[in-house]
Amino acid sequence: MNVREELFKYQELQYRDFHSKLIPGIDKSKLIGVRMPKIRQIARQAVKENAEFEPEYYEEFMVYGLKIGYEKCSLQKHLEKLRIFVPMIDNWAVCDCCCSTYKFANRYQKEVWDFILPYLNGSTYEIRFAVVMMMDYYLNDVYIDEVIKFLLKLKSEEYYVNMAAAWAFSVIYVKYKDKMLPILQNKQLDTWVHNKTIQKICESYRVDKEDKDYLKTLKIK
Repeated sequence: MNVREELFKYQELQYRDFHSKLIPGIDKSKLIGVRMPKIRQIARQAVKENAEFEPEYYEEFMVYGLKIGYEKCSLQKHLEKLRIFVPMIDNWAVCDCCCSTYKFANRYQKEVWDFILPYLNGSTYEIRFAVVMMMDYYLNDVYIDEVIKFLLKLKSEEYYVNMAAAWAFSVIYVKYKDKMLPILQNKQLDTWVHNKTIQKICESYRVDKEDKDYLKTLKIK
């Protein structure tokens, strides 16, 4: 299987133009224009055929990262491949979509936790990778306090790091309101993250209007 040839079979130039606007900074010439369901299908087929390739296009990086989640292999193999892949991530979409496929983290909570923590001291998208992994797999009774502790320590000037943090804090509010509400009441977050967290919470259908109205009074002007 030639992954690049397969991707170009499903190229939509109009979709490429639209999608490029959602990923600031991406080189449009490195965007093929393939919709996500088809990318996932190709990634699964690449796993079946054991396709190996060097990613160059945006969609190839997506396939490369998704394969890690779809492959049936040992945890050691998953982590070995992640060590190669994580430094390649250069946009929020590849980061977030690929993280959502790493379901093996549910089975190997401690091992994957220990693996992701060092990335909190890495580059912009390495940090985002760690934050999104925490949000996707560690908002549970065993890890919630650790997640909050590390997210509160996270200080960054990078938009995509802070956006991920706000997103994570908003989900924490939905799942652990008793832990997150005091943080907002005491204004423990940086102003931008604080206000963005409240905005994200207010966009959730899982939070009632009364709570949203109260949270809006906590915004920092």
